[in-house]
Amino acid sequence: MTMQTDSLAFPAFVISIIGLVVASIGAATGIAALVWQIVTRTRGAHRVKVRAVPGMMLVRGGFNEGPFIEIQISNSGAAPVQIRQWSIVFPDNTGMVVAVPELLPVQPSLPYMLQAGTRVSFFTRTSAIAEALNGKDIRTAAVQVQLATGQTVRGRRGQINLEDA
Repeated sequence: MTMQTDSLAFPAFVISIIGLVVASIGAATGIAALVWQIVTRTRGAHRVKVRAVPGMMLVRGGFNEGPFIEIQISNSGAAPVQIRQWSIVFPDNTGMVVAVPELLPVQPSLPYMLQAGTRVSFFTRTSAIAEALNGKDIRTAAVQVQLATGQTVRGRRGQINLEDA
């Protein structure tokens, strides 16, 4: 028996190698595009953080007023986001929306458009929070912000301590 060589075997082998190289380039390009989309999507979104700073004092006309609790809301992302409201929430998910009727310190009104890379502060009197606690321990509470996107951003527990004020 004699073996015959196939004249199309070598060209078929070359074409299959070329196809493998093209498919590998396509897969690498697709993965790179997916990674690029993830990076640009996450960097282009808003990144909101909230924290409470107790014991803030306001000096006006030589008199100290306060103490206040300052609620700092920052947006380190690349997109603006609207703040609908902020509140203090306890572990059992009950909350109280805090409103300050005083004229000072001057505060932005809600809803508030928080631009990318900026921060805004809201203030409330520590005494008003102490009156509204109804026997709850404020050290277990956290500040939360309701955004116009429907997202809720919650700060860390234990940042509000009325004894520091």
